Amino acid sequence: MSLSYWKSLVVVPLLCCFACGPAITPTELEMPEDGVEASQSSAVVVSGGSLLSARYQHTATLLGNGKVLVAGGGTPSGEMATTELYDPATLTSSSGPSMATARRYHTATQLQDGSVLVVAGIGGGSVIASSERYQPSTNTWSAAAALPRSSYGHSATLLADGRVLVVGGVSYVTNAYLYAPSTNTWTSTGSLNAGMMGQAAVRLADGRVLVAGGGNSTTSASNHAEIWDPATGAWTTVASMNAGRNGHTLHLLANGKALVTGYTLAAELYDPATNTWTNTGSTAVTHSSAPSVVRPDGSILMAGGSFNTYGVELYTPATAGWITVGAITQGRTQHPTIALADGRVLFIAGTSYNAQGNMQAISSVEVFDPTATCAPTTCVAQGKNCGSISDGCGATLNCGTCSTGQTCGSNNVCACTPTTCAAQGKNCGSISNGCGGTLNCGTCGSGQACGSNNVCAPSAPSCAHNVCTSGAALSRTCSGCVNTVCSQDPYCCNTAWDSLCVSEASQYCAIAQPGCVTPM
Repeated sequence: MSLSYWKSLVVVPLLCCFACGPAITPTELEMPEDGVEASQSSAVVVSGGSLLSARYQHTATLLGNGKVLVAGGGTPSGEMATTELYDPATLTSSSGPSMATARRYHTATQLQDGSVLVVAGIGGGSVIASSERYQPSTNTWSAAAALPRSSYGHSATLLADGRVLVVGGVSYVTNAYLYAPSTNTWTSTGSLNAGMMGQAAVRLADGRVLVAGGGNSTTSASNHAEIWDPATGAWTTVASMNAGRNGHTLHLLANGKALVTGYTLAAELYDPATNTWTNTGSTAVTHSSAPSVVRPDGSILMAGGSFNTYGVELYTPATAGWITVGAITQGRTQHPTIALADGRVLFIAGTSYNAQGNMQAISSVEVFDPTATCAPTTCVAQGKNCGSISDGCGATLNCGTCSTGQTCGSNNVCACTPTTCAAQGKNCGSISNGCGGTLNCGTCGSGQACGSNNVCAPSAPSCAHNVCTSGAALSRTCSGCVNTVCSQDPYCCNTAWDSLCVSEASQYCAIAQPGCVTPM
């Protein structure tokens, strides 16, 4: 399948570092105490400043020093090799060393030594295979062995032994590879039973890896799931999810089950012991290509997605329920989401739309902060004058309705909708289009005149020409000849004095000589 086809897709599943960092074992997750949902209801989203560059389809990885490595990505103009180091303590970003290859839609996996492995992606307008490794201690990049195939849309999962499992990808391949950091080599490890692209992946408590969803050759949102066993290197098809998904996330919970979120309202739990999927609560809105993260208390948080979704929602495993705990102010999708040790969560840049409805990269960072005090925004402050928007504190603002001739755009700003001649019932002359322009509605046919209402109507009878000449309808009062003709043929005085009327004048009015009479 060509790259141009995939680049034309509006919604592309985000594959960043939400399933590829060092796995959190169940013993490291503490279940929230009773009442956590109530205590979280006061949490708000605050500004986290901005990256130095707007970007989407980038990755973000929390480093051991507390900073976040933001790598690559792109804009509608092309891919980026630049990186940034975002500091959550100061809410500022600084330039990092550039990668050797510009890329977006790659994966970034934090290895056991704290370095970060970046694999494949799209670069220079093509699908690439190159890999690179970032070392925080020296703040440098070095080349890593290339993936055996050019790829994007694959998943990358850190294994318990430090290797990285890379699965599937563009063209719905069944390939699976293992990267060994100690030897900088790739080896094949079995094949999927069904090709995948854009799937989610998570390492289970027993070391096996669950992959589920994504697109395949028959659907863009599959419910297919498989498990890879590191002991045998073999893939086994397991129970399918209850719903097909794309742009979703998988997480390991403290009880050993795996939670899948995104793309549909209902979340699901996979139980490896019984090989079953069970729905577990539903979000208030659909979050697509909005990665969720596990917070230190074991709760799962997700926000945004689908370009027009602002809600921030929290899942508590103890209650198996979702609550809305705030709202982001910038609609975004494909935004890496990072859970910090202090309970805050970062939403970093991503994709949005401009006022013209075109896809664009954004640079803003927003922070879910459970300790912050919310100051609601207003429609005026956001430059909105129609529709509904979030007040930034979990409530909704009604920004009004547009006046006649205007429509409310996707950016919640009234815009003029030009009318047409047909919509106004006009067929001649010029009228306003309602937006400052002029419409030419055409001209009238023979024997018709354009009225003041810009509608063609039969010309009013007159004495503008003699009975020997075709033209507008004549008035009966013009002459006895006209009156005689119109008594026989009213069309000549009501609609137009055409060639038949001229012939009739010759017939009825010629007394002294044959042919058309010259007097009126």
